[in-house]
Amino acid sequence: MRREIRLKQATGFDLIKTVPVHCVSANYDMTFHKYRYSVRHNRRINPYRLGFANPFVDTHFNLPYEVICITEAQKYLNSRMSMYFPDWQSRWYEQHGHNNLDIYLDTQRPMLIDVNIRELSQFIEVVSLDIEYNQYGQPSKLIWLVRRINNSSQLDKYMASGKQDRSCYTEDVVIADYNVFACYDSQCCKPKFYERHLDSDYDYTEAVPTEQSFEGYVRYLQEFDDELPDNFYQRRNISRNQLNA
Repeated sequence: MRREIRLKQATGFDLIKTVPVHCVSANYDMTFHKYRYSVRHNRRINPYRLGFANPFVDTHFNLPYEVICITEAQKYLNSRMSMYFPDWQSRWYEQHGHNNLDIYLDTQRPMLIDVNIRELSQFIEVVSLDIEYNQYGQPSKLIWLVRRINNSSQLDKYMASGKQDRSCYTEDVVIADYNVFACYDSQCCKPKFYERHLDSDYDYTEAVPTEQSFEGYVRYLQEFDDELPDNFYQRRNISRNQLNA
């Protein structure tokens, strides 16, 4: 990475003044530790802004040989929204290898990922995780059993067999002799559960029930609310600013 950036500086990229301090980007925070080295952090990115420059969305300027990690990837590469998948991002994924990028997508169900991306991908399924703890009760070693699937055709065959077809994968053991959980925030999405509820209390819609609202409070707890809320299926027409208002 450093060598290619130096080359770009020497051949006309006047705005690239330095070699960056990070080589990993992600949509969550990570911390990297190595003995006798200073702590490193990742660059925080928005996966919606990955792609080639275009007149519609400001995109990230990616580093050569960059590692990009996206958690909950189905949010950004939603297979149900394939017809709206922008060409400037689709082509970027198709050609990311030309800039020596490594991209890791984390999802519970790969079939939720846009088919154009799945067809470019290799797959790693976590089968099991064993954690060893030290004397203080902290994780000290993690051992994963994983299955590696080479392409989307093999994935489709594997899923159709109920994950039983052994010809579709190879198994591997991955070991980390340190506490991986100390390297990233596993609850980085937790604040989303509390947005727009800072003035609310549990089991009630008002922060402090008043005498006038007590009758409504009792009725609220007693009623079985299973009706479709107004505007439920219009959520996608609301801008991000309106949603956070």
